[in-house]
Amino acid sequence: MAHALRHLIRIALLAAVLAPALWAQAGPPAVRFTVFAAKPITNLSFVPRPNAPPQKLQFFPTARSARAEYRGAMPLRFTDSESGEVVAEAAIPAGMIDVLLLFSPLASAPKSGGLRYQIAVLDDSAARHAAGGLAIINLSGLALSGTVNKENVALQPGLNPTVTVGRGATIALKTQFKGRTYQSYTGTAALKAGERVLLILFPPFYAGSLEVQSRLLVDQPGGSSAKRTETREPTKR
Repeated sequence: MAHALRHLIRIALLAAVLAPALWAQAGPPAVRFTVFAAKPITNLSFVPRPNAPPQKLQFFPTARSARAEYRGAMPLRFTDSESGEVVAEAAIPAGMIDVLLLFSPLASAPKSGGLRYQIAVLDDSAARHAAGGLAIINLSGLALSGTVNKENVALQPGLNPTVTVGRGATIALKTQFKGRTYQSYTGTAALKAGERVLLILFPPFYAGSLEVQSRLLVDQPGGSSAKRTETREPTKR
């Protein structure tokens, strides 16, 4: 009995000595991410882990990218595939494992050298945005409110709380201008079992318009992107 106890103590001490080294070798936990931009970006790469060759990303016009994985120090850097210059960086907070990286061009981006894009890092986990849920990202610059099915919503800038919609959503959003109410967005989404929907609202296409541009993306939490998506550009008022 005493011999067995001493053996167990030796194993525990050995594990305590080796654990830090093994943890350091394993490195930080992996982050899984998809990317999207209102206008697809070409020639963008990242290094998925230390000493690995660059991996090229493919953006789609009306869907998230395929899911990629990164294991390394922050920030996660994206480079021009041809020049190797760093053109965007994303600082993903500790604890976020599944994220959506939303790219948008910097207004004052240099033609060569320096960052060209800013990245919004959004929690894309199943806990944050589960199947049967609708999440809205308001990048329109407008104060929008309305209904999702029969539920009243008042959107804040950026990512808003997920609304449970089940197998479908009817969305109607309005804005106020000079004391009058204008319709800014209407749309519907039909979901299959296990799917969720993300609505991204961009500024109006035309100056003076109050009808926002939109992308409606359907996918499965932690899975591949669905192809049933909608892109809408407003008509001129």
